[in-house]
Amino acid sequence: MKTAKLYLLVITMVVFVGGASAHPGHWGASEDQSWATGFGDCWSASNGGVGSNCGAAPAPVPAAADTIYWYDEDGDGVVDADDACPRTPLGVPVNSSGCTEDYDGDGVPDYLDKCPETPLGDVVDLVGCSIKIVSLEGVHFAFNSATLTNTAKSILDSVVGKINAHPSTHFTVVGHTDNKGSDVYNQDLSERRAKSVKNYLVTKGVSTSSFSVIGKGENSPVTSNDTSEGRAKNRRVDVLAR
Repeated sequence: MKTAKLYLLVITMVVFVGGASAHPGHWGASEDQSWATGFGDCWSASNGGVGSNCGAAPAPVPAAADTIYWYDEDGDGVVDADDACPRTPLGVPVNSSGCTEDYDGDGVPDYLDKCPETPLGDVVDLVGCSIKIVSLEGVHFAFNSATLTNTAKSILDSVVGKINAHPSTHFTVVGHTDNKGSDVYNQDLSERRAKSVKNYLVTKGVSTSSFSVIGKGENSPVTSNDTSEGRAKNRRVDVLAR
């Protein structure tokens, strides 16, 4: 019989301890000193049976909030869990995804891009500038003229092979002027200069479908128009790979 009571006491203590860990029991005010388990059962400490007057169950103890640690390995202000570009160089501006901005969409991030407004579709070099096959400057177009000089033709002859070596590449011929004359006139002149270059290349065997032609008038100078030398540099045609 003593063994049985001891066994019962052990079970009772295990239940009590187990209940206390989840929901602490508390003493009632009855003569036999009843206590409540964390499961709401009322027990008598004197006889191991059902107790009485355990009192109201205590309010549940709220669980402690978990501590969450956020990491930002590259220090760009976007936590690693949300960072699509987790190794951005320190100090480089990023968007909400943690990636560097690329304003002109040429594949070169703005912090490396030396030509941040490259036309969409241009083939660019490592610093984000359009790759020019050839640029015709200065004396190659006389003032107010779209006629190719012999020097200009020689330069174009030298790039025919390069253009034909890239049959899947589309090329854009872009004409430019200096700032002398009206905007409307210069726009027309820049288009005529670009067409002169395209037409000459076609006579040399380049497919006409490989080209598109645009004029930018005086809107994209490469240098100041304040001097005659500067204006000569701005009277040009570029052949760009796209």
